[in-house]
Amino acid sequence: MAFTIAKKPELDINGERWVEFAPGAEILVASIANPIYKSHQALINRHLASINQQAGVGTAEFSVGAIPDVQLETDDDLFVELAAKHLIKDWRGVDVEENPGQPAPYSPELCVALINQMASVYFLALRTATDIARRVEEKAKATAEKQ
Repeated sequence: MAFTIAKKPELDINGERWVEFAPGAEILVASIANPIYKSHQALINRHLASINQQAGVGTAEFSVGAIPDVQLETDDDLFVELAAKHLIKDWRGVDVEENPGQPAPYSPELCVALINQMASVYFLALRTATDIARRVEEKAKATAEKQ
């Protein structure tokens, strides 16, 4: 045999994990394999593709004049909002300027504000959500215990 077709790795669609993003501050991150997250991500991608198609992006006919005079959300804004709604589920050790020292209840809107202030939170959430889906750490621990 020259090639073996392997099983598709099992994804953890319901897993969650607390990760620290600053000393004393943590976010609860959910799996990137969540079907609702994936569905909403696909909708955003189709939305952006439709806008690009309307403006003729990637064609010889594209020009700045073809871009509509409408302020559109950037893809960054849409993906940050998606992560705040579906990947980041809660936090600890976060407060707001109006009430320093008092824990702020989690909301996607406040999470977007946090990400806008500290973009590394977004990338940490994506890495963690992907890791949860692939269950890399669980498999590594299981392998280490077998040896």
